[in-house]
Amino acid sequence: MPETVLIADDHPIFRRGLHEVVEAHPGFEMVAEAGDGATAISLIRAHKPDIAILDIAMPRANGLDVMAQASRWQDAPRFVILTLYEEEAYFRQAIELGALGYLLKENAEDELITCLEKISRGQRYLSPAISWKLVEDSNATQVTGPLTSLTPAETRILRLIAEHRTSREIGDLLSISHRTVENHRNNIARKLGLHGTHALLRFALEQFPQQE
Repeated sequence: MPETVLIADDHPIFRRGLHEVVEAHPGFEMVAEAGDGATAISLIRAHKPDIAILDIAMPRANGLDVMAQASRWQDAPRFVILTLYEEEAYFRQAIELGALGYLLKENAEDELITCLEKISRGQRYLSPAISWKLVEDSNATQVTGPLTSLTPAETRILRLIAEHRTSREIGDLLSISHRTVENHRNNIARKLGLHGTHALLRFALEQFPQQE
């Protein structure tokens, strides 16, 4: 059976684009759309979707308010938050309320199915664009212990390795060539005294464990 999906966004054209992306995938089925938060609450209660995709900025209750109310219900859906905002405060609030997915609107159509597939398995999905910004903005880049020998760029790459990203994917995210990424990986391994095919990945996961 396909997972049922509700979309709430106050921009009809954007909402229609997401609707078409969802409907094109056999694993998901659209059951309702809402243009404001109050309608979203009513439709979530009526249709009991498996997944609710909520824009933060909506009239008559924003997406975070909708999630705060609906997440208390026994048959609450899994939530994906859509936003134009890159501020860490919105992200932290969404995660605290229980969101499993967090997408920037500018990348939503490209990333939506990957996000839905992950959260349908109970995993989290964070848009790489916001993930990268949070890494840059957070104090977490100020590391201690065995990572003190690494440059900020090497630490960022190590975090992305912990997300199981390939050198090509890391290069695309950082706008550098995959060969440059490979050079960074070799330098990181050399500095940390790591040897073996999977040693760097194991170390990265130990330092930056992923929530699933």
